[in-house]
Order: sequence, then C-alpha cells, then structure tokens
Amino acid sequence: MDVYRTPATELDDLVISSLQPPAEFVGTARRALGALGAALRERGGLRDAAAPTWRVLKIAKGGSSGRGTALRGGCDSELVIFLDCFKSYKDQRLRRPEILKEMQALLNSWCQQKVPGLSLEFPQQDTPGVLQFRLKSTDLENWMDVSLVPAFDALGEGCLAHSRVGGRSRVRQGFQFK
Repeated sequence: MDVYRTPATELDDLVISSLQPPAEFVGTARRALGALGAALRERGGLRDAAAPTWRVLKIAKGGSSGRGTALRGGCDSELVIFLDCFKSYKDQRLRRPEILKEMQALLNSWCQQKVPGLSLEFPQQDTPGVLQFRLKSTDLENWMDVSLVPAFDALGEGCLAHSRVGGRSRVRQGFQFK
C-alpha cells in the first residue's frame, strides 16, 4: 500500500481494500448487535417469570463502528442503553451494578445462539459501570470490542431522538442496522 503514489481518483478504493474491515464482518457484527438490542428490548430486566424490572427506552450507538470509521483488524462500539428504571443520576449510580449483572445474564443466554461467522468472548470486566465483550470473526482477523453502558435519560423519554444539529438527528430512536 503506497498512499503517496496512489492517484487521487483511486484513494477511495485503497481505503476500502486496505483500511476498512471487510463488509461481511461489519454486516455480521451489526446484525448481531441489532439482535442483541432486540433481545434487550424484548426481555428487559426479566427475573425468571417475574415482571420486567427495567425497560429499554432507546439505544444510542457510538465508537468507531457507530461513526463508520472502523479500521481493519479491530474496532470498537459503544451502546448507550437508556433505561426507564433510573430516576436520577444518583439512582443510576446505585442501581447500575444490579442492572449490569442482569444484562450479563441476558448476554450469556443470548450468546448461546451461535452467530455464524462470529465468536463472543468476555474480557476481564475492569471498567466500572460498563459491560464489555468482544465479537471476533471466525478467521480471527477482525474483532469489535463492545461496551454496553446503561444510562439515565436525563432529558426525558424521546427527547434525544428529536435533537437536531445541522438538520440531522444525532441519536436515532430504536436500534436498527441495515
């Protein structure tokens, strides 16, 4: 890859072929995260057969994957999950460990359903307030570090979906990958 000798008209092709992760990996990872988002919405904070203890209001994605700036090899994705059970930042701080434990259990059951082309592993959980895992391609050449961050919706349900900067929505309502 010689960027300096590449004509300007061929730079896009160079970036796609040399720097970006393969489209197949990106698509598979996005579908997997979409399925996880659906599972979080569907099951919420279910404890056995009891009523849900929390419900997902919305999910905002970030990181290099969310921005479309992922690079070949490894990338990251943050999923900020706004929940209805947090009534304040103090409440979020107090209840977050319990919510993360419930999300870990949900993620463990979700990952039992194998996603073709991906494997899932859990690193040491050393960041407080975040649940981390890694999606790896089966060829082990590409991976995505994913952080689930439960959050208090300080602006109220739906407010973030309507915020506008430059005519574009900053946070999408719902979690849909194409």
